[in-house]
Formats: sequence, structure tokens, C-alpha cells
Amino acid sequence: MRLGGATALLAACLCAAAAGAALAQTSDAGDVFSVAGLAVDASAESAVVARQQALRDGQRRALRRVLRRITLREDHARLPDPDDQLVAQLVETLGVDGEKTSAVRYLARLNVRFNRMAMRRLLRGGNLAFSETRAKPTLVLPVFEKAGAVALFEDGNAWREAWGRLELPADTLLPLLLPLGDLQDITTIGADTALSGDSARLGEIGQRYGVENVLVAHAALRIDLGAGGIPRVRVNLLKFTSRGSSTVISDHQVEVGEDLEAAMDRLARQVALGQEEDWKRRTLLTFDSEDSLSARVRLRRLADWLAVRRRLARSAMVRSIALQSISRHDAQVLIGFLGDPDRLVVSLAQRDLELALVDGFWELRLLGGEAEAPGRGDGETGKK
Repeated sequence: MRLGGATALLAACLCAAAAGAALAQTSDAGDVFSVAGLAVDASAESAVVARQQALRDGQRRALRRVLRRITLREDHARLPDPDDQLVAQLVETLGVDGEKTSAVRYLARLNVRFNRMAMRRLLRGGNLAFSETRAKPTLVLPVFEKAGAVALFEDGNAWREAWGRLELPADTLLPLLLPLGDLQDITTIGADTALSGDSARLGEIGQRYGVENVLVAHAALRIDLGAGGIPRVRVNLLKFTSRGSSTVISDHQVEVGEDLEAAMDRLARQVALGQEEDWKRRTLLTFDSEDSLSARVRLRRLADWLAVRRRLARSAMVRSIALQSISRHDAQVLIGFLGDPDRLVVSLAQRDLELALVDGFWELRLLGGEAEAPGRGDGETGKK
């Protein structure tokens, strides 16, 4: 028997609403509690003992990496250091690739995934703030100004070279990318255009690398006459998104001695780490502050509601979803979440959901133009 459109819509939505109070959820950041391809190498009196030692040490190193990834740098000195038994209890899955053994040595690559709820308990027990929201990638355009001349892809841009030497971890909560600097990049955007905030050109270079966010990092070399003529490099940041641009006057600066390369390396690291810390602060989970809001969701078809619900379920901040009403054109949903609405707005934006106040009422809009196919998206499942 075929169901009519309205009947099918109601049946599907009732099923979704029934699960609203206890969501089986996917991590907002994809797999922020996972470490992949971790190399281990241990030697002992036998290969069996070496393997045990390698797996034990590898899981501990993976735990440390995850803890440092999601917590603030100011708290890294007081991160928990659990014993081997507790570390093993925190591990949800452990995969081993590329095993090699000799009589006394063991080598492999580990894929470790930690249990989300157990990790939350560990961090909350230590009164540690943390974020589980991975940002969309940001493309960095390093513009260097020296003696009144600006450079982006030109030879001799010491600032861009410093970013090229910077080891940017792929699993950070704020992924940063660098352009290739090839002919297509050069013809797309130049230093002056980037500094002017030309939204069309910034959008074009972002589109080439598949990103919505572009960060123009403007480093200017100046002589500080007030400090005895010491050369300094200061950085201003221009952030561009599909919704507009904003200028941030940052406090990142470095004195330039005899080694410009070393000074620029330090400055690039400062900016990268500073941006990551700012992101974590914007998306910290606050378990002592829970709230809810009711939002209208505009719909074009049933698939839109299903896509909205899947994306909501992937946000680390969303604790519950309750469908209050639905029609062919819109739905009303009650969202329970951790923290405040501003952080929720940021978190949902990483899932292509726009939450905004319209005439004093919350509206939730699916971005991207097309609904997701069922099962699409990154997957870490675990109740909140």
C-alpha cells in the first residue's frame, strides 16, 4: 500500500520526534576523539612483550593528543594522566595496521578511538573546559609588507615561507590550509586585492580550495622608533566568509633580530595557535548551563527536515531535538543545548545550519541548497 504525501510526512516525522529525547548522536567535529595512523615502535625481551608495550604506550600517546586537541593550551599543564587500566577503559575501539615484528621488536600503526562519554567524565572530573566542535577549514593568505611594498605569491615573501614551514596538524579543531601559489592562484588574487577585502576574489580563491573561510594574515615590518629603532613585525587579520568580512586587530607581534626567518616562524606559530585557541573559546561546552529554544524550520520537502535533524544531531552542543509541529512548508522544533545561543549558532554553522533571530523569533535554515542523502556525513556515534 502506498502512503499519500501528507501521511508519509507525518509518519516519518513522528518517528523522528519519538527519538528526540535520547539521541544517538554523531560528533560535531567528526572524530575529535580519534587518532589515526599513530606509529608505534617498541623493543623488549620478546615480540609478544614488545607488542603489549607498544599498544599500551600508543594508547597513552593517543589519549594525550586528543586531550591537548580539545582543551585550552593554558590547561595543558594540568591535564589528567590516568593509569594504564583507566586508559584502556577510555578506549572504545583499537585498530592495528602494518604490523611488523622481529624476535624482540614490534612496529605498527594504531587507530584509536576514545569513548565520548568517558572522555567527558574524565575532563569534567578535572574541571577542565573543552570543545568538541571542529571548524570548517580556513584558507590562509599570508601577505607581507616591507618598505611599503606588499607581497603574497611573489618570491621573497618571508611571511608566506614561514607558513609553509609551519607544521599544521590535520586533526586540529581549526584546520588551516595554504594555497599552492601556482599560476591560477596568482591570476585569481594578489596582495593588494586581498588586503582590500575584495569579496569576489576572496570567494573565488576560497572556492578553488573548497572552503568558505579565508583568512588574510597581513604581517607588516616596521621600525619601532619608540623602542630604540627595533624592527618589529605586527599582524592584522582579515576574516572573510560567505556572509561577509571582518577585520581583527591582533596582538601578535615579534621583534626581528638578525634572523628574520626564525622570527617569522615564531610569528606564524603564534597566529595559528592563537586562532585555534580563539575557536576553542567560542565553542567551549558548558555543562552547568543548559537551555532550550524553539525554532521555525522552513521546508521545501520532507528530505529537508530529515537533513536538518541529522545535522542537528551531529552538533556536540545539541542534547535533544523535539518536533513540536510540522506542515508541508515549515516545522517547529525545540532544541535543547549546552551553553548559550551564540555558541550554538557557531556550532550549527559548521553543519551548514543557519540559526538566526528574525523579528524576535528563532529561525533555522538548511544551507547548501540540497538535502543530504541518508547516511551521508562523518560518523561518530554516542549518546550525549
